[in-house]
Amino acid sequence: MRRSFVAALAALVLAIGAARAAPDDGGTPAALVTLAVSKAEALQPEVSAYGTVAPDPDYLTTVAIPRDGIVAAVSVRAGQLVKAGDAIATIETAPGAAASFQQAQSAAAFAAKDLAHTKALYDQQLATKSQLAAAENAYAAAAAQLRAQQKIGAGRAAEVLRANAPGIVTVLNASPGDRVQANSVLASIATRDRLLVNVGLEPEDAPQVPVGAPVWLRSPQDDSLSFTSTVEAVDAMMDARSRLVNAVVGVPQAIAPRLILGTVLEGVVKLPSKSGIVVPHDAIMTDAQGNYVYVIAKGVAHRRAVTIGLETDEDALLVKGLKAGERVVVAGNAGLENGTAVRTH
Repeated sequence: MRRSFVAALAALVLAIGAARAAPDDGGTPAALVTLAVSKAEALQPEVSAYGTVAPDPDYLTTVAIPRDGIVAAVSVRAGQLVKAGDAIATIETAPGAAASFQQAQSAAAFAAKDLAHTKALYDQQLATKSQLAAAENAYAAAAAQLRAQQKIGAGRAAEVLRANAPGIVTVLNASPGDRVQANSVLASIATRDRLLVNVGLEPEDAPQVPVGAPVWLRSPQDDSLSFTSTVEAVDAMMDARSRLVNAVVGVPQAIAPRLILGTVLEGVVKLPSKSGIVVPHDAIMTDAQGNYVYVIAKGVAHRRAVTIGLETDEDALLVKGLKAGERVVVAGNAGLENGTAVRTH
């Protein structure tokens, strides 16, 4: 009697297990899957990128030589912090520039004497008004030329060029003994608290990044150094060397003094969010017919074609093919076919 009861109980357990594993039509065993429910939500994708700290070109000042000269000494080096008034370089006036000054000085002196002589003749009615006017014009031109030479310092044998604003020396184009032409830039100085980050974007991501998009940046070397900012500009061409598209990100003035020019930062650019039906990315399948998901209704998997609007590493936003509240397969979908019976964990 006892053995009969145990045998009957075992048979009952096997029958219940078989009933759970079998589909409604008594065919092959139901596939084991994991489900998720589609939701009507907004999805905000992100773009990972790396950037380099650079000076803001709108806040660069330059130190230029106003006349032809020879560099006698250089007082700074590239990367050095300077204050307004600090010496940058000492230059000597080139011989040609000095000769031009002497010529201008002689011409002005001669024109002054000629004007005085013509005035004296005019007072004695020995010169005409036109002669006096010509002498006056000649003197005015000679005097203007002399003032121009004086303004560029051509009359000085040597001169110390100084920084006109505090900052970082980013470019230095001078070495002792160099002969430089008038208006040549000897140094560029970047304002210390006016920096930006040039961020490289993949060409396929760049068109999606609008001006004003929020950006989070951090230093890989210093976990405490992180900040948020916005995209100020996105280039419309690819860099020939990096094959990336440059985007300019502003640096808050309070953060800039903590950054070193040339430092590489890693960051995340937030793209504009869009609304639609959101499902886990694992629910999306793809074949020759396109993207699709398996929707479960009454224990059966139904293939449903979908159109993807946005994707992230975890989620996909669908703009067509699915409604909110439907159950989709997110695990176990690789072996499914349309009409396959399923069971869940």
